[in-house]
Amino acid sequence: MKTKVIISRTLILLILIVYVSSCNRSGNDGNENTTSDTDSIVEVQEDFNEATQIFYSLPAPHEVASILMENQDAFFNEDILNPVHNVNRYNTSMSMALNLGIYTADLSYASLFEQNQIVVSYMATAKDLAEELGILEAFGNETITNLEDNINDRDAIIRIISENYMNSDAYLQENNREEIAAMIIIGGWIEGMYIAVQLSEKDASKNMSLVSSIVEQQLSLILMVEFLQSYKGNQGIADLLHDVNKLNDIFQGLNPEVAENGDLTVKQNEYTALCNELETIRNKFVENV
Repeated sequence: MKTKVIISRTLILLILIVYVSSCNRSGNDGNENTTSDTDSIVEVQEDFNEATQIFYSLPAPHEVASILMENQDAFFNEDILNPVHNVNRYNTSMSMALNLGIYTADLSYASLFEQNQIVVSYMATAKDLAEELGILEAFGNETITNLEDNINDRDAIIRIISENYMNSDAYLQENNREEIAAMIIIGGWIEGMYIAVQLSEKDASKNMSLVSSIVEQQLSLILMVEFLQSYKGNQGIADLLHDVNKLNDIFQGLNPEVAENGDLTVKQNEYTALCNELETIRNKFVENV
């Protein structure tokens, strides 16, 4: 059964690239007892090959919301987005990075339901946060113009958003901003999950296909926990790791069963606990507490 992950392919790629590069750095500490440079390169290459296989099994941005759109009960609800006026409350690198991830998840969700004016508004807000973070170069000046020029072409909008993710990934890597990248990734993942649980109405039996997709996210969460471990020396990352580990504990406590149609099902009390923890973390990020 293929895992459906509510997160963009490019963000996952960023996780994998940073994770592999951190393995390479940790293996070269100047100790005479470490493995040879050749062995290290081989090991990193093997890790990268394995990571690449995982990466290509995950959905691209335009496939992400199809997880929702494949469900007949899915719909667009602007009320569950993080309002753009909240941007004024984010004045630290951590809060700005987390909510840059959140806003990009929101605009991806909006784009797949063809809420194009919202897409332009959220992209402009994301660009403002990128400027505050000092990574504006990742957002080409033509991005907003391209969105406005293609306002009625959903496929073009999705392509522009995807290209913007790729530009961001490359810039963060080239400028050693991995910790900022980690915060953006977590913000986007949490928001994607938050949107999904809101659309499920926190009911384990109402939209079982969507609930199954949410439960299947344990694999991507494990990957992110391992990724964050590489940067736990940063206090902000350590705080995020604490939150993510609490969520991971709940995932670990799930006892899913497989329905006849292949969907994963869980008990309502287990699903409620998962939804509540996701909401707590997401609201903490949005409210900047």
